[in-house]
Parts: sequence; structure tokens; C-alpha cells
Amino acid sequence: MNSIWNKNISLFTNRFPQLAQLLLPAISSFSEASIVFSDIAPAKNGSVTASENSLRLHSAYNPEREAQSAVSSAVAGNENCCAIVFAGFGLGYAVKEACSFSDKKLVVIEPDAAHFLSALFLVDWSDVFSFPNIVLAVGCTPEQAISLINANGILKSSFVSVKAQTVHAQPYFDALFALIERNRHKEKINNATTKKFARRWNLNCLKNAGTVALLDGISVFKEKAGNLPFTVIAAGPSLSQIIPYAAEIQRRTVTVCVDTSLRAMLSAGVQPDFIIITDPQYWAYRHIAGLESPSSVLITSCDVYPASFRFKGRKTVCCSSQLPLGKYFERHCGEKGDLGAGGSVASCAWNFAHFCGAQTVFTAGLDLSFPKKQTHIRGSSFEQNVHSCSARLFPAETLSMPLLFSGNAEPALDYAGNKVQTDQRMKMFAWWFESRLAECPETKTYALSPAGLRIPGIALSSVSELLCLPVIEREKSSFFAEAEKNTLSQAALQKAELSFQNADRLLKKRLSGIPLSDFETVRRIADSL
Repeated sequence: MNSIWNKNISLFTNRFPQLAQLLLPAISSFSEASIVFSDIAPAKNGSVTASENSLRLHSAYNPEREAQSAVSSAVAGNENCCAIVFAGFGLGYAVKEACSFSDKKLVVIEPDAAHFLSALFLVDWSDVFSFPNIVLAVGCTPEQAISLINANGILKSSFVSVKAQTVHAQPYFDALFALIERNRHKEKINNATTKKFARRWNLNCLKNAGTVALLDGISVFKEKAGNLPFTVIAAGPSLSQIIPYAAEIQRRTVTVCVDTSLRAMLSAGVQPDFIIITDPQYWAYRHIAGLESPSSVLITSCDVYPASFRFKGRKTVCCSSQLPLGKYFERHCGEKGDLGAGGSVASCAWNFAHFCGAQTVFTAGLDLSFPKKQTHIRGSSFEQNVHSCSARLFPAETLSMPLLFSGNAEPALDYAGNKVQTDQRMKMFAWWFESRLAECPETKTYALSPAGLRIPGIALSSVSELLCLPVIEREKSSFFAEAEKNTLSQAALQKAELSFQNADRLLKKRLSGIPLSDFETVRRIADSL
């Protein structure tokens, strides 16, 4: 073995011992004959260059200058850049050049260990292995890679990728780039929505913070589910076929009901175990307004419309806020437990089931489409409101039409392989589920109806199969009893109240004269305190 190889492997093993252990069989058997590149020769400036699949990986004149230009252009094209992501890297010249950006994080992605080791055989990677903030994603799945990228913020990441350096694993990188585009699109929509409703959301946080500080967080339920199955109940049209069995489903699973489907569940005489509302808008609150469910635990957050906290249930617990002001108060008053931001309340419901440690999750009414041109389950708050506003010359169908066609409607396939109408909004939510399910293979998810947009990662089941499960009412009682042991003590409540008063006084002083609609200014102030 040559000196470059020995030096690189020594540095790599010391810096990334766990990854080195995973690659140990490949490292032990690697030799010059194992190099996957061809036409290995010096460039005009004396550096090593090579080809693969008849494509030159780097410049035949000055690979370093070419790499420097590529990295600089990528960073310059993103003024918010805090991370540089390499999808493939050839011999690694671009990764080496990126080490000059000491304030950035580096994420290096390569699915094939042989390509990574071949680069270590030919080029000195000393600068890379001594860089303080770098992640080597060698041999991971596209879903694992996208989670590493999202950790830095996908809109704050600059991407460096050369076609010649990815062609050896084109299906892998095609899947990765598709996930990148989906996540980038999702983040852009989330950011635009946040800015649009910034004033309302910030106002909600300021009004609710004192109440939230004295409530338990969802953390009291973390990993307490054991082997209990969960059912996420959304408000899609297919829920109409499942709702007659709601009472039996309630006896056999832990039910997590989204706000839009609560009225239908209560009409069926079933109080779900959990109700979740996380949308900050007034119209989201209207789904639960005037209702009560004494046996249900309400899951909400600091962001929601303040009247939501008047809901009469068994208990109210909070999840962590996704907004700067909410995060500020949690830093001072105590964390609640994060459910992430999936774009829909159904995604938060699934995240809660996973948060509790559920290994099996059923979904009911998660259609993300318009089966038979229907938008919601009959009896839902939305449908009731539509009918209450309808008239002879302005029927309910007229009010429903914008939902069917305003989101770039397009056909897709349901779980039975039949065509169903969906749109870009629904597909974005489906993409979230697809990515999230791939990240959490330990939690198996099933749809109880074939009518709905097919989501990769969700298998088709049926109500009859669910009803074969044993009754778990006693186990659910133990689940709730175990959670009660972690509730806030009187001393903790007093401490939280004092912390809130101090934090609230400091924040209001700094926000004096600043409009709550100025999201970026409010965020900077909240982050600095």
C-alpha cells in the first residue's frame, strides 16, 4: 500500500472510528487492484486525475482550481448558506477545497464504499479529516442522507454535484435529488406560510405562553406505549366507511384524532384517547369550538388560537412550538416535546404515535385526495359549515369546487390501483409521510381503506384485520397511569411560573415598538435572548 493510503486510513480511523468499523471488511481487502477508476494520470499541474465510465472526473489541467470554482459558486448562490453538501465527489478535490470555509458544515454523501476508498488511495485527504464540522455519509440510504441535510436546514445548504461523479450510482442519486427537491419545496411553502401569518402566530404565542408554561408536555408520554397499536384518525371521505367501527377500534388501539374529524367521532358516540390541534388559525379552532370530550387528552401548542385552551377534555398537554417566540419561552420555562413540522395536523398525529414508541400505526381517513369528488367525511365541521352557508342559488357543491380544483388537480393512484384525484398540496403531505416513514422503519404503518392516495411506506390493511387485535383497555389505562407519574410537581409549576414572568418581562421590553408581523426581526430578538 502507498503512503497516501496509509496516512488517509489512519486519519479516517481516528476521526470516524464507528464508520471505519462498519467499513472494516472493505478496508482490509482493499488494494490497488480494487480501485474503481480508470485512466489514472497526472493533470497538467501535477495533481492526480482519473476517469470512470469514459467520463473524466476532474479537469485534466488543474483539478484544484476547478473544484474551488465549483464550491465558491455554490456558496455564493445561497446567501443563507451554513452547510455544503457533496453528492458524490470523485477523488475529493471539491471536498478538500470546501475546508477553506471554516464557518460551514460539510456533508459528504457517497453510497459506494469502494469509490470512497479509491479516492483515499489516490489523493491526500488530511485537510478533510482535520476539518472540525464534517459528516461522512458513506453507504447510507437516500432517506438517511436527507435527514442529515435537513438537520442543517435544506434551504441553508449549498449543493455540489458533478454528473460524472454520480453516474456510477445514478438511481441512488436520482432518488436523493428527488427527496432534496421535495424537501426544498416543502420548506419554501412553510417559510412563505409563516411570513404570511406571522402576526397572528406571534400574537397567539404571547397570549398563550403563560398558560403553556404551567401545562405538562407530551414528553410525559414519550416511549410509554410499549407494544400498543395506535390509530391516526383524519377527516378524509373514506372515514365514512370506518366510523361505524370506531368504538371497536377505540377498544383495540390508542386513537389519535385530528381536529377536523373530532365532530364525526363524537357523533358516533366515541371519545378518542387523544385530540390534536396545532394549526394557529382561528378556523382550525372552529373545528373543536363548542365540543367537549371528557375522556380525551388534548394535544396542542403555544401557537394555536387562544380559545383552544378552553376545550373541555380530560387534560391538555403541549408539544414544542415551531415558532421563535414559542421556542424562546420553552428555553426559559421547560421543553414540551417536539412533533416536528410536517405541514399537516395528520403528520403531527403520526409523529405523536411514533413519539410514544408505537410500533404499529393504522390510519383512517388519511386520503390526501378526493375519492368520488368528496373533500371531507360527512358530518365533519367543514361539511357542516358548507351546508349552513348554502342556499338554493348557492349550493354546497359551489363552495366545495375551489377545494377540488384550486391546487393544480391531477390524477394519481389509490391503494387498489384505481385512479383518484389529488393535487399538489396533498402530494406535498404525501411526500412528507413517505420520507418520514422511510426514516422510521421500526414503525409499521397501515391504511384501513384502499380509497386514498397511495403513499409508499404505508401498507394496505382493513378494519376486519384491525378488529382481530385483542382488546387493550386495561393496557391503555396503564399507559395513561404511567404518564401521570411524570406530571409537573407543585415545585416545578412554581418555578415555571416564575421563569415565565421573567422571560415575558424581558421579551416585551425588547419587542416594544416592533410590529409582530415583522417575522425576521422578532425571530432575531427571540433567538438572542
